[in-house]
Amino acid sequence: MKREARWCVALVMGTLLLSGPARSQEPEATAVADPKAAEEDRQLREQTIYIPYENLRKTFEKEGRGVFLPYEKFRQLWDAARAAESQPAEAPRRAALIAEIDSEASVRNDVVEVRAKLQIEVIGKGWHEIPLRLADAAITEAQIDGRPARLLADENQGCRLLVENADEKSQKLVLNLVYAKGISKTPGQNSVAFQAPQAPVNRWKVRIPEAGVKVDIQPMIAATEVVEEKPAAEPADESPDNPGEEKAKPQEPSPRETVVLAFVGAAPEVRIAWTPKAEGATGLAALASVQAEQQVFIGEGVTRTRSQLAYTISRAELSQLAISVPGDQKVVNVFDANVRQWSVEAEGQRQKITVQLFEPAKGSQNVTVELEKFHEAAGPAEEPKTDETSGKAGLGTIPLRVPVVEAVGVGRQQGVVVVQVEEGLRAEASRRVGLVQVDAAELPAALAKTPWGFSYRYVSVPYELTFDVEKIEPRILADTLVEATLEPTRLALTVATIYRIERAGVFRLELDVPEGFTVRSVQGRNVGEAQPVQVDTYHQAGDDKGRLVVSLAKKAMGPVGLMVFMDRHLEHPELQTPTGKTATIPIPVPLVPAATLERATGRLVVYAPESLRVNPVEPKGLRSVSLEEAIAGMASTRGGSRGVLAYVFGEETPSLAVQAERRKPQVTVQQVLVARVEDGVTKYELSLFYEVLYSGIKSLRIDIPEAVAGLLRNNTKTVREQAIDPAPEDLTEGCIAWSLTGATELLGSGRIDLSWESKMEKLEAGSSVPIDIPRIRSMGVDRSWGQIVLTKAETIDLSESEKMSGLRPIDPQRDLIGGMKVDGAVRAHEYHDDWEFQITATRYDLEDIKQTSIAKALLRMVVMRSGKTSVQALYRIRSSDQRLELRMPERSDFDADPKIDGRSVTMETGQKQSYFIPLLGTSEDNSFLLELRYTLTDTRLPIAWPEFPTQPAVQKVYLCVYLPEEVDLLETTGPWTREFHWGTNWMGQFEPQNTVVVGSDTVGSWPRAIVEAQSIPPAQRNDAVVERLFDWVTESASRPEAFSTDGQLYVFSTLRPESPVDGGLRLLTIRRWYVDTAALIVVVVLGLLLLPMRCARRACVFGVLAIALVFCAIYWPLAVWNLCDLTLVLPLLIVAGLWGIQFLVWTLPRCLREWHSARPGKEPAAKAAPASEPVPDEPATAESAEKAGDQDQAQGGRDNG
Repeated sequence: MKREARWCVALVMGTLLLSGPARSQEPEATAVADPKAAEEDRQLREQTIYIPYENLRKTFEKEGRGVFLPYEKFRQLWDAARAAESQPAEAPRRAALIAEIDSEASVRNDVVEVRAKLQIEVIGKGWHEIPLRLADAAITEAQIDGRPARLLADENQGCRLLVENADEKSQKLVLNLVYAKGISKTPGQNSVAFQAPQAPVNRWKVRIPEAGVKVDIQPMIAATEVVEEKPAAEPADESPDNPGEEKAKPQEPSPRETVVLAFVGAAPEVRIAWTPKAEGATGLAALASVQAEQQVFIGEGVTRTRSQLAYTISRAELSQLAISVPGDQKVVNVFDANVRQWSVEAEGQRQKITVQLFEPAKGSQNVTVELEKFHEAAGPAEEPKTDETSGKAGLGTIPLRVPVVEAVGVGRQQGVVVVQVEEGLRAEASRRVGLVQVDAAELPAALAKTPWGFSYRYVSVPYELTFDVEKIEPRILADTLVEATLEPTRLALTVATIYRIERAGVFRLELDVPEGFTVRSVQGRNVGEAQPVQVDTYHQAGDDKGRLVVSLAKKAMGPVGLMVFMDRHLEHPELQTPTGKTATIPIPVPLVPAATLERATGRLVVYAPESLRVNPVEPKGLRSVSLEEAIAGMASTRGGSRGVLAYVFGEETPSLAVQAERRKPQVTVQQVLVARVEDGVTKYELSLFYEVLYSGIKSLRIDIPEAVAGLLRNNTKTVREQAIDPAPEDLTEGCIAWSLTGATELLGSGRIDLSWESKMEKLEAGSSVPIDIPRIRSMGVDRSWGQIVLTKAETIDLSESEKMSGLRPIDPQRDLIGGMKVDGAVRAHEYHDDWEFQITATRYDLEDIKQTSIAKALLRMVVMRSGKTSVQALYRIRSSDQRLELRMPERSDFDADPKIDGRSVTMETGQKQSYFIPLLGTSEDNSFLLELRYTLTDTRLPIAWPEFPTQPAVQKVYLCVYLPEEVDLLETTGPWTREFHWGTNWMGQFEPQNTVVVGSDTVGSWPRAIVEAQSIPPAQRNDAVVERLFDWVTESASRPEAFSTDGQLYVFSTLRPESPVDGGLRLLTIRRWYVDTAALIVVVVLGLLLLPMRCARRACVFGVLAIALVFCAIYWPLAVWNLCDLTLVLPLLIVAGLWGIQFLVWTLPRCLREWHSARPGKEPAAKAAPASEPVPDEPATAESAEKAGDQDQAQGGRDNG
């Protein structure tokens, strides 16, 4: 309601405001002229108010005016206004920018003037500042459309252009800018740098008023040089002073200038540098001098010259060079970076080379000229050098004249001439004019690095230098190793030659080939210290093909090696079969031709197999040496072959023949007979190891017992067996002769395997049967011997019978032929002659034994205050099983995987806390260490350990139990031995002391006597005990990871423990404060109860208690020892203190009173007693004293109570 009332008040006020102005618009004259109308206006009446919509803005847009509309109309107007509202345009990123700049720089005296045309685009509306930079230049003119531009100056940023854009649209302007800067001059170079305006497109045209000036613009992205003619002078205008009179026109044409067009991009600085043109000596010719370096290379059939001419030019420039060379030389090349082209023309006996340059040379210019001349090759040096009739050079020497390269038109030419002669040629200076020979050290640095044969210096041209050139014949020394291999069907020769080539290299090597031999291969080899030659091709020359010519791919020089293989076929029956006859075979020696050598030496080695007997016949030119001496310094290609003859030879031509004979075969047979005795059968395996030397045989003969022949099997696939029919005359009675034949002749070493089985009657337990070992004889051999190896089943025992002869026992593990191994061999015998062997086989029944044994075990159990027990179990086990079954105690959890010798293994889970541990990587011969770590969650049960259901053989087990310090051990039950005794510590308290000694007289690292003497602290003594137990169970191998312990250690042991159910260890423990509190209460209460009693009675009571304590110590020693410490001493001291107070307060004063009453001064009082009661003195005194004492005791008891 309040809100509606407010709106009503506002509506009334608005109506009044609107009505007031409406009346004020009426003419004032009308109101004055018509008073009646004015009076009517004062009356209240209904009026209609019109709102001028046409002049709404003019009428109401004033202070104090207002418009009131219905809300619906206002909403329509508001939505229409919002819809008609225009979105503001996106403002440009840059208000103004310089799009393109064209600059033209002109050098005017000492100033560089730049005329730049800047294309500017103003994008935003309003005033804008455009940076022009140019802080280091002077602006002489700046115009936009012919009007001066507005420039703002800044010391740091340079100049800025101020422009206005009155329209919203972008505006393009062109600024014509002229600025200048002074030239920086340095010796030989002028430069100027501008901080010019920046734009993406920035073109510069640089004009230098000199022709051929090298201009450098930085940065220079792209540039080109344009040579322009300056435009001709325009007609002169009339003189302002004298109309009609023309200005004077220049008579000479305008000079040329250098124009460079470059694109520099948006560079922060533009630098222009150029070298000013030197005027020189105007009107004078150029003055040049030449320093020459001429290199002459004399080869076989060709002479090449390379001359480097270094010009030094002054006074003027040279646009071309002229060089004179001999007419018999071929100009190969003239080159330099500034050489544009060159041409050669003949001038008499010489040639003139004209060299055109790209740019006229001034200061210096280098030119290199290469010449070449072909001539006849020089002959050998051994040919005569001069003709006896004419005295001119002979056929072996060629005169060569060094060409003179002369620079034409120079004032002076001097230089050096160096000559290098190709290897294999000899040169000697025969004529020298105008030259001085110099040392190599005096040559320029560039030439001093090369070894030159001759070096000269000259100071002027022409000069003359002539050489006599002759070819050097090589000096060759040959050392040859000939290895002849004699075989029954072939004679092979291997010729290894070391050539020592001096003076000059060669491209061809030769070797004499014996008649009838064929060359199989020729190749370079590292023979001794010589490098291999590079063989290109080879062929046999001559009508009889007796000369081997080897062409080399590379010139051979120094020590080089060549190896040639050749052979010849032999047809001598005496060498193929042992006929007892000899054959004479010549052994030729291939030699290097003497015409190509200066000296030759050699060695000859003859190789032959053992099947041939070789003897020399008439050796000539040969000297016999040992085989080692013959091949010394040269690598033999017949390593391992049998050398029979060795010789050395020199200059004399060697010859050798040998007599060869085929040796008879030598056959050795070794037999290994393995007899495997099993239940109901005996299996035989016969291995024949044969060795045939010298000559092959077609077959081996063996005699087999008739009982065995039908059972014998041949296990060698490459050997065929066949019964010999008809039987040989020397056949053993009761045997059959077999022939063993291979695919080829039997030669060398081999093996033949035979096997068979012999059945026997089944043996009962305890029964025996004799077994005769059959004998197989090797016939037709030079030597035969063998061995017999016996194996058996586990239930059978073998023994030797009386029928045994010709055999001796050997070790079946070490002494078998060829290192042969027979699994399960129990006995072995060896024979060399005839033998006989019978054995007795007896059967026994097997008894099962345990497959697993635990030799040592150590268990450490830590009882924690939380009620759980942490256990570490270590077992030294030996087992033949593949996996070990394990049953864990109830309410136990594994803390880690089991470990075997420190290696974690994964268990297989069974039923009811059963697990299977795989024994991978273990063997039955070696023991291993098994580690288990688990936690028992219930300590109320007997102390249990893992159980092995297979019931392995367990030896000694140690158990280390750690109890908290606040717990006392009262009693233990179970078949366990306590490995500790009670002793006192430094405080006099009783405590358990572990003194375990395992296998030695030390505990850990402490001697036993020291440990028992309690000379070390208990903690260290316990650590020593545990350390010794660790060494005992781990056998000094790597120890397991650390196992944390805490509390008092108690050590127990047992031998062959029972299962945890029957042989478990129970510990009766109690909290220590329970024992202390009970002892304190019992002793103190008992002491208080004994206060009224006499000392004798007190002593009697405590005596009875002591006897009871000793009696309890017999049956419960642990409880008594835990009680007999400070816990019992403290209440005893309290009782003793109470009794002492009683004595001081009551007993001592009473005694003093009695003592005073018994003094002599008191006797008359005693006599005053009635005489009617006479009592004897002594009895009366004793009885009265006892009564008095009882009364005092009673009185004291009442007082104490």
